[in-house]
Formats: sequence, C-alpha cells, structure tokens
Amino acid sequence: IYAVKHLLGISRVAIGVEANKPEAIAMLKRIADSPADPDDEVVVVTLPSSYPQGAEKILIKSITGREVPPGKLPSDVGCIVMNVTSIAVLARYLKTGMPLIEKRVTVEGSAVPTPQNVIVPIGTSVADILSFVGVGEDVAKILLGGPMMGTALADTNVPVVRNTNGIVAMNAKEAALREPSACIRCGRCVMACPMRLQPLKLEKATCRKDTEALTRLDLMSCMECGSCAYVCPASRPLAQSMRLGKALLRAASAGKK
Repeated sequence: IYAVKHLLGISRVAIGVEANKPEAIAMLKRIADSPADPDDEVVVVTLPSSYPQGAEKILIKSITGREVPPGKLPSDVGCIVMNVTSIAVLARYLKTGMPLIEKRVTVEGSAVPTPQNVIVPIGTSVADILSFVGVGEDVAKILLGGPMMGTALADTNVPVVRNTNGIVAMNAKEAALREPSACIRCGRCVMACPMRLQPLKLEKATCRKDTEALTRLDLMSCMECGSCAYVCPASRPLAQSMRLGKALLRAASAGKK
C-alpha cells in the first residue's frame, strides 16, 4: 500500500473491511498505525456487512460518499480501487521479482465434503481442484465464481486464471431450479438493486430484444450482482436476462461500427 501510495502520488488510502470481520479489522488497524505513516494517511474503514458491499462503485460510495456516474470510471471521481490480492501480489513482486503464478481459490458447495481454500498454480484445471478436495460423482452443477455471480461450467477442463476466486460444486438438490412464475409486482427486485435499476422492465426489454429500451433503462450500469434474482419470489431469471441484454447491446454496438 505504501509503495502504491508513493508511486501514484496518493495522499489518502482507505482499507474497507466489513464489520463481520473484527479480527481482520483489529489486525489491519495495528498495521495502519505504522510509524511509516506519521500523518495517518492510511486508515481502516469498517463497512456494513451487506452484499454487494465489495463492488467497486458501492465501495466508493460507502467510503467517500462519491457516486460514479453511469459510463464513468472511479478515476473520474478521484478514486482508485485495488483489491487485496492485487496489493499482496504487488508487494511480493517488489520484494522478490516473482509475478503472479498462483491463486488462492475458495472451493465450497453441497458436493464438497470439506469446503476449503486452496492455493494452486495459474493454469490448474477446475477438474484437478475438484478431485483434490474430494468432490465425487454426485456433483450436478459447478459454478466458476461465487454463488451469486458465478457462471455455470459445461466443462471442468478449464484453467484457473488470474481473476478466479471461487468454485462452487452443488449436488442435484441444491442445483435444482425453481420453475419461474408470473411477476406479482412486489418491487423486491427494485429495492434490492444497488444501482437503482428496474430489473423487471429490463427483463422484458431483453425478451423483446429492444436495445433502445435497454439503453434508456441504463442496463450497462448493472453489476450483475444477482440480488434481483435472489429476492424474486416468482423465481424470474432476472440476473440471466441482464447478461443476455448486455450481449444484445454489445452486438448492436458492434453492428453499428
């Protein structure tokens, strides 16, 4: 952190940690009170334990009160966001010259006998990791990523890359999808959306392939956190529709070029 602060000429650094991690907060505060920071420019900020608190735009809003406008970057509001892995790898590189060659991956789910974190070389296949943690033939679905934003894998012979953080292996009972029913207009998806979008309208526009409506409803601001689909009592595939809608917009944009 001090190296990044020096190299980029940053005067203030905030380390955001959710309140449900008191041991991490206490440890980081002891480190942040280092003699190397006499002006207390590096601080630890305790954040609410709510999903998706770690998302870039939510993090900026919670710590600084600034809002990143649609289509803009954190730098447009005077912020840089770096995750803990990037900082740790950079620290190791500056000390040893060793680049990123391994990843810490969380492996969990109902098909995993002992959920755990594993450290694996970049390029390790998902199949090898599942075999290592003891996942058997009862696995019905595998997500690359977390339970909210992960993507289902059709083939486990895919490698771990630099942004692989988790693998979720589910048995048939956990993987079973409920049959979607008609929307009951409860508004839960709207209340759950951290970007204040209208998921139901976006889903309908995606079904119509109405790119003008998707643009007007600001679909590209969606962070695909999955909150809308999680709270929907009708089991509407809202998060999936967001991804499909974005693909439509990208295809339309490419066509215009």
